[in-house]
Amino acid sequence: MPLVTFQPAGVTVQAEPKTSLLDAARLAGAEIDAPCGGKGTCGNCTVRIVTGRVDAQGIGVLSPPEINQAYVPACRTYVQETDVIVEIPDQASRLGGQISNDDGTRLIDAALLPTRNDLSPLTYKINILVPPPQKGDGLSDLDRLTRTLKKSLGDAEVATPLAVIRNLTDALREEDGNITVTLVTEGYAESGTRRRVSVAEAGDRTATHHGIAVDVGTTTVAVQLLDLNTMKVLSTYTDYNSQLACGLDVISRIDYARRPDRREELRRRVLRTMNLLIQQSARNSRVEKSRIACASVSGNTTMIHLLLGLNPEYVRLDPYTPTVFSTPPFTASEVGLDINPEAPVMISPAVGSYVGGDITAGVLCTDLVRDTDDVCLFMDIGTNGEVVLGNREFLLACACSAGPAFEGGGIKCGMRASLGAIEKVEIDKETGRSLYTTIGESRPSGICGSGMIALLAELLKTGWIDARGKLSRSRPSDFIRIDGRQAFYILVPAEESATGMMIFIDEQDIENIIRAKAALYAACALSLSQVGMDFGALRKVYIAGGFGRFLDLNAAIAIGLLPDLPRELFHFIGNASLTGSLMVLLSEKHRQRQHTLARRMTYMELSTDPAYMNQYTAALFLPHTNQVSFSRK
Repeated sequence: MPLVTFQPAGVTVQAEPKTSLLDAARLAGAEIDAPCGGKGTCGNCTVRIVTGRVDAQGIGVLSPPEINQAYVPACRTYVQETDVIVEIPDQASRLGGQISNDDGTRLIDAALLPTRNDLSPLTYKINILVPPPQKGDGLSDLDRLTRTLKKSLGDAEVATPLAVIRNLTDALREEDGNITVTLVTEGYAESGTRRRVSVAEAGDRTATHHGIAVDVGTTTVAVQLLDLNTMKVLSTYTDYNSQLACGLDVISRIDYARRPDRREELRRRVLRTMNLLIQQSARNSRVEKSRIACASVSGNTTMIHLLLGLNPEYVRLDPYTPTVFSTPPFTASEVGLDINPEAPVMISPAVGSYVGGDITAGVLCTDLVRDTDDVCLFMDIGTNGEVVLGNREFLLACACSAGPAFEGGGIKCGMRASLGAIEKVEIDKETGRSLYTTIGESRPSGICGSGMIALLAELLKTGWIDARGKLSRSRPSDFIRIDGRQAFYILVPAEESATGMMIFIDEQDIENIIRAKAALYAACALSLSQVGMDFGALRKVYIAGGFGRFLDLNAAIAIGLLPDLPRELFHFIGNASLTGSLMVLLSEKHRQRQHTLARRMTYMELSTDPAYMNQYTAALFLPHTNQVSFSRK
């Protein structure tokens, strides 16, 4: 078989003829970004052929100079019979492993959060004294452990897996039968509650008990490590989901996952991200990973399918039937999480193909869990825009594809809301020059979602863009450049940036942001119209999503992302999916609440509703075609 070598990493792999260079790179462990999922539509997987012959198809996405220099799309270029050397151009590196001191709970009404009285974690520990073995009693070590547990718990059924039994003999004898057992409540048998032993440790270990809450987002993954005794968040880490190299949104990931080997690759990628964050969290808090006793995981329906290695194809095909909505608890070893192998992993239930467990977790952080007549709107603004509308009488849920723009994806100078990201912008009306603020007040590295919204609002207010998002070509400015039929705005000159490269936004970026905001606004408007209401009926609007804490509310309204309502109605609740995961990890009451909410939600499929496209088209302007709706002073 021919050899394919990827530079500058210098890795080589044998590949069958007709294997795409993208697949060969995956086999070799070389990173090539393919945000469109390998469909040949984005041009981001461009590589250069140094030596060898290949079968290049679909090179229409490349410019003539690139074609002349032997640049080809890796996803549409195939190995032939000869050895090949391929050069992978530098691709924008992603910031990873970002730590946050903010656990997000300060943004939530304290009355909604678990209290000490609610504390009932997914696992719990008890310290018992197991009698020593007696000659002729006919009892094994396991028999004595089980009998002692039943006396202590008053339950009829206790299960102990093989992994625990293997260490039981030594654990019982190390401290003369003084042992701490970690238990999982798995369900209910006819004779009582059924428990499973997940850990058996010598001595009294009840003072240390840890769990993790996880939000598996399309663009980012977040992990919190919790002390389950004190209910304290010990650390919070986030990173880009490494699946991004295989597609920016869920549809691209589903396309990429059509083959079983690619599906397995996506599973390994997200687990790699999750386990790295777990490792960083544990190291930061001086906790052994093997002693993390349980996990609560929330994510949209597609992300959970990919995490579990399930075929996501039918998530997006009529009649939109996923493999699972609600799963039983798995063990960490089954899922692939690098914690105690027998730790239970609870996955938040989904309600539809595009309304997943991240939403049933997030809604726990809002008044939608209360018995109230007030109509509330919940918006989770991320790669997928999810909306829940309702009160005590109804809950209507839907989702739209907003794309990753608000999380920094798909924008040429976009980045996550982390150190060095531009978060606020003002623009001089006469010159077009920007005055910006970065997170951490450091030199700018890029622009995050809140910064993009502020930038568009300022460009619109000062007249440098029109309602269609087109930059002015009639007003001279040193900060607007014309490149053929496209124009771009220079936000930060190269000499001012942390990267030594200018930070800019072009009309394609602006179009991506307009499409994202239009999708979200249309989903909200259609939900209200379905129940005979308009935005004036709302009493609270909850904004969830990582970038919400930096969002300028007036700017978001100015571009038509949010409805023009009294500002006091808006409440920012941060990464509600992660906070909701924390809540269900800590409390049985909140676990029951979440499942009740999931059962109550009516799922509306926007892709089959013609009215949604009408709403979407009307919102493809800044702020909207209906200017009167955005005239509040």
